[in-house]
Amino acid sequence: MKLKNIGLIAASFVTGILTSKKLHENDIPEPQLNPLFFVGTWNYRANDSNRIHTVEIRPNFDLLIDGHAIKSKVENWDKYTITFLDRYGYHIRIRANDQRPVSIYDETDNETYPILLGNYKVTK
Repeated sequence: MKLKNIGLIAASFVTGILTSKKLHENDIPEPQLNPLFFVGTWNYRANDSNRIHTVEIRPNFDLLIDGHAIKSKVENWDKYTITFLDRYGYHIRIRANDQRPVSIYDETDNETYPILLGNYKVTK
């Protein structure tokens, strides 16, 4: 009978540990979504002119293209995308991977441009 009780206690102990570990795995918070991830200066090459353009997003979310302020507002953002709406109703969308922004979509041209690797500066 004592051997049966020891087995029951051991099984309860192991079950408790496994259950406790599983509960704590669920307590791990999701990574915070932070729009400041997109703050920085990014370069891309225009397809039609082969000219390099600069997009800057400031910490207050002012948007500049080639040093000129673009009157716009942040329409929405998530972990991988921030979308600006300019005063004419066009979207400028910056997409990212887990490390950095990787492309810029300009609705006025209906073009997506890859951000040039190595030609960016984070200005947080």
